[in-house]
Amino acid sequence: MSKKLTEKIHESAACCCVDVGSIIDNSETSTTLTAVCDTETEAKTQLAQWQEHAEKASDTVTINHKLEPVEQGFEVTADITFSCQAELLIFQLGQR
Repeated sequence: MSKKLTEKIHESAACCCVDVGSIIDNSETSTTLTAVCDTETEAKTQLAQWQEHAEKASDTVTINHKLEPVEQGFEVTADITFSCQAELLIFQLGQR
C-alpha cells in the first residue's frame, strides 16, 4: 500500500461509538407472546420454553399466562416482565 493511500485512510477514519443509554433507556421491560398450538400439551410446552428462556435472562422475571381453547386448538399467552430492559433484550435475542 502506498504511503499516500495509507495517510488518506487514517485521515478519514470515523468513530462508530454510541452511548448505550441512548438505546436502552429502561423504558421497556415487558413483552407479550402469543401462540396457537394444535393441542393443550403443545401449548404448555411452548409456555415452558418461554419460561426457560426468560429465566436464563433474569432471576427476577415475572410471567403471567393464560391458556384458552380456540377454534384452531389452544392459544397460550404470556406476559413477561423483566427487572430491566437489558434482560428483555437478551430474552428477545434468544428467541431468534
